[in-house]
Amino acid sequence: MRNTFLLFLILFSTIFSQNFIKIDSLDKKIIELTFNDEYEQVKSICDSLTKLDKTNPKYYFHYFGADALQLHEKINLSPLNGRDSVREFLVDKSISQLEDAIKILSNIKMTPINRFYLASLYGYYSRYAGLNSSWWAAYVNGTKANGMFNDIIKEFPQCYDAYLYPGVFEYYAARLDGLNGFIASILGVSGNRNEGLNKINLALKNSKLVYPQALLMLLEINTVMEDNPNKSIPFFEEFIKSYPKNKRVINWYGHTLLNLNQANKVGLKIKTDKYGIIDNFVKAKYYFLTNQVDSSAKYAKCVFQNPNTWKGIIEHTKYYCVYSNWMNKNPKALETYKTKLDDFYTQLFELDLKNEAESKYIYKLTTLLAKEKYSDFNKLVLKQPKFKEPYFLAEFNLLQGNSLFQQNKLIEALPYFEKAEISPDDRNKTIALRFQLDIYLKEKMPIKKVQSLIERIDNTDYSKLIFRLDDLKHKYNL
Repeated sequence: MRNTFLLFLILFSTIFSQNFIKIDSLDKKIIELTFNDEYEQVKSICDSLTKLDKTNPKYYFHYFGADALQLHEKINLSPLNGRDSVREFLVDKSISQLEDAIKILSNIKMTPINRFYLASLYGYYSRYAGLNSSWWAAYVNGTKANGMFNDIIKEFPQCYDAYLYPGVFEYYAARLDGLNGFIASILGVSGNRNEGLNKINLALKNSKLVYPQALLMLLEINTVMEDNPNKSIPFFEEFIKSYPKNKRVINWYGHTLLNLNQANKVGLKIKTDKYGIIDNFVKAKYYFLTNQVDSSAKYAKCVFQNPNTWKGIIEHTKYYCVYSNWMNKNPKALETYKTKLDDFYTQLFELDLKNEAESKYIYKLTTLLAKEKYSDFNKLVLKQPKFKEPYFLAEFNLLQGNSLFQQNKLIEALPYFEKAEISPDDRNKTIALRFQLDIYLKEKMPIKKVQSLIERIDNTDYSKLIFRLDDLKHKYNL
């Protein structure tokens, strides 16, 4: 009798721990289309299927997965002036459609797979509401989705697709403050960065349906939330290998590499762009960093003609346009575009004009680094001018540190980043601190230096790096 009972427990445990999610040829096709930007085709397929089977939640899951990504694309492609109203209109339309879908599904049988799809729809609702800053609706629906997924995980711990949303929820909840934090506290929402990341990584390694979504989340976390671009590169390359037509990710990847002064991979992408998806902003940046100022000026003009990307990229590209025309000795274009720089880049270009030799020296050094011509870079370093402007001296140290970092000479790179930290420009200061944090996480450093770095990062009030300090404290048992 005892043996029979033990056998029953083993069978019961096996049945309720397995992953019930199955992925068929239709799922594979829709996922491929969705993450290759074929949103309308996916939505058309799902509309046709819902006409045949109105209460199948799978079709709504795929429909709103494509719709959410398409929404981001439409918002980013809309003109800066009026973008808020475009976003509000599109989000309200999607929420209305989603509410209709949830209503249709309200009386379906709550099998495990149906619960998974319905929980996903509440997760999409939370995402839409957040885009419109409707935080109460975002947290109410997010909390509901999180609870449903956690119930699934308790019953089916090997259903790894269910881990993604709770991971995202915990991670982002850990970042809440101000009004968002207050609303979240009312609803009992709390977060934990490390637990969130662990769940997202479980989904990435083991999921069937949400693998590309998990990759996108890790891209966002590493580039947007934690300013950790070096860590993001393998995730970009893994995503692009599977979904080579995804315009947003390809260009995001390009900007990330170029921000790291790594242009060679971007040049290869531009040359082999058979789908025509590399945007003009990436091209302008690539040609600028590789000392092809004619081409840079040509593509940088797009920022004034069709500024359909993120605001930070737009302002940066305006600067490339001005600097390229300055290098090309084109005074008419220079005067036209210079007046359209924002305050930060106006002041920066004034520094360029006042310190022409220093500025052009730094630019030449930058182009050699971007092309990974380390021998030529080192030769030019020996010809450094006597810097009068602290901004360019900090740039000089950053470039030397970056060159050594790219060659994996981390300990040699560290003193240059420490010197660059005294930059009068807050952006360069945080870049210098970020590289130091990266090195401290890869190498073994004295505890006093670690504690000093933690204190200096805390003093910047730069939340992205502060949030990453958990990793440093964990490594050094602080």
